[in-house]
Amino acid sequence: WFKREATLLLDLNHPCIPRVRDFFVEEGRHYLVMDFIEGRTLAKVLEEEGNVAGVNGARGVPEARARSWAQQICNVLSYLHRQNPPIIFRDLKPSNIMVTDRDEIKLIDFGIARTFQSQRQATIIMTIGYAPPEQLHGMPEPRSDIYALGATLHRLLTHHDAANNRPTIFSFPPLRSLRPDVSPEFEQVIMKALSPNVEQRWSSAAEMERAILSLPPIKIVPPLTSSVPPTVAASPATPRQVALPVGGTTGPAGQFILTAQAQLQAGRVEAAYAAVQQAYALEPNNALVHKIFGQVFARRQPPDPQRAIQAYNRSVQLNPNDAETHKLVGDVYHFILMRPGDAVTAYTQSLRLNPNDFEAHQRLAQCYERLNQLEPALREFQEALRLAPKVPTLLAALHYEIGQLAWRLNQLSLAERSFVQVLIINPADHQTRFLLSQVYERENKLGDALRECRYVVGAMPTNQAAQAMLQRLQARLGR
Repeated sequence: WFKREATLLLDLNHPCIPRVRDFFVEEGRHYLVMDFIEGRTLAKVLEEEGNVAGVNGARGVPEARARSWAQQICNVLSYLHRQNPPIIFRDLKPSNIMVTDRDEIKLIDFGIARTFQSQRQATIIMTIGYAPPEQLHGMPEPRSDIYALGATLHRLLTHHDAANNRPTIFSFPPLRSLRPDVSPEFEQVIMKALSPNVEQRWSSAAEMERAILSLPPIKIVPPLTSSVPPTVAASPATPRQVALPVGGTTGPAGQFILTAQAQLQAGRVEAAYAAVQQAYALEPNNALVHKIFGQVFARRQPPDPQRAIQAYNRSVQLNPNDAETHKLVGDVYHFILMRPGDAVTAYTQSLRLNPNDFEAHQRLAQCYERLNQLEPALREFQEALRLAPKVPTLLAALHYEIGQLAWRLNQLSLAERSFVQVLIINPADHQTRFLLSQVYERENKLGDALRECRYVVGAMPTNQAAQAMLQRLQARLGR
């Protein structure tokens, strides 16, 4: 088993699988040399952070995180199932899935993964509650992993123990009966994966991933309790405070709000904090006040991201239609907490309120790219380019991102057009010119590839990759 697992892993290369570099046996002990993963298992995350309350004692992680994890797991399962022959993981469960501090999924413990040969009975190895009926009978297949993923997501969202399923262990309660806040569409994705009948599940992990990517945005539910920063001392309430506007600078705190904004613009974070505390004493229910608190906590050194999100959430509770505040929530998740899945939810909500914000499209694209969701990333970068101001450096950066993604997606004509646009703006960008030459070579436009590669070698004579490519092209063209 050890040698089989090690040999299997040596040939796998996917962002969600820790790379195995070597294996050996010494004094009767077996060793794997593999990438170190800094993170926690999803079982540990559920115990420590699964605090979203449901009904009947259910509790779990937010839907946004579960969606992000589900998409990544579908992607890696699709990769495994595409191997020849397919590889079935066979023991997918929260304790066999790790997540990094960037919310990136890593599958661990391939000890019972096996290649799939149709109609050949396998050793019955599984974890009760996560394995489907066919695996119980020693007949696992790729869709068995889809069932295990459904069981894993059900557990992460509800903390429900499958041992309590009735009338059989394969009869999971409807997800929203325990977590009514979960969207009906996501519930349908999970419950379809949990069908005891293999033919009624998703036909493949790739199909399930497409369904997750097509889900409508999550509606951000305002917190049930106020998240006023605890360091702010509220003044005695007056009857008039209840009727004050939820945002703006026209109320009694207006001058303090304007002062706080000016201090933030000048980079004086603590001075802004002092001013916004005075504003809060006068208007504790002003959404703009809480928004400024969020900006203060986000910009402090070091930042205080949890308090920033609490303040922004309070602002959103008071003024749910402020697109910029939703974008600021996304910025905290994206740039500070490095949790792109949560950032996607916030940026998407911001764009629903203001679809013409090129910056939100650009940042949403960056998050999709970090989640390895390349096609949505490409669409968002293209939308950002359409809406962006005509600033050459900005346009060049967006064209470059589009070219890189198109190259990775093998959309060569789009990659070519994008890299050409970068070079029109900045002909001295030799790195982009080298990429363009590679696109030309793959398109079999060898003359164009040679021309561009010569420019690169002339400008960067120490670039060994360009030198090698030039020699290769000259040989192919007989020059």
